[in-house]
Amino acid sequence: MRKASVNDLKSINKIIERCLSNRPVSNRIKKLTLSSLLFEAADLDYMAIWVAGEPIMGVMGLQKISQGMLLHSIYVDPSKSHQGVGSELLHHARHYTALRNQERLIVKAFWESIGFFTKIGFAPSNILDYPHTLELAV
Repeated sequence: MRKASVNDLKSINKIIERCLSNRPVSNRIKKLTLSSLLFEAADLDYMAIWVAGEPIMGVMGLQKISQGMLLHSIYVDPSKSHQGVGSELLHHARHYTALRNQERLIVKAFWESIGFFTKIGFAPSNILDYPHTLELAV
């Protein structure tokens, strides 16, 4: 696990594109949302972006907000799923959140990801004005 750099953005965004191509939504929705979910160099200025594996197999973005630590995104290369990459990223997210003296890890989830996050301990939350907000005490 290491912090991402500008040089990693191409590899990171390829993983995000592969993940989003598997979303159970229309191609139009995929096309409209993709550009807003890809990382840019400016994101490194306000968010801690972490990558797992060499070559990169997973990525997550964490941003400190007033309510806690926001898990901005978490993606695992679909060809590497069920190999512990996501667990490694989430373990690091909990650790990083605690190190930053934050009490909760918050995620604004896609509707199809709610089951995943609740299975690993996240609970529905009204802490943010977003329909699928979940949080985990750390």
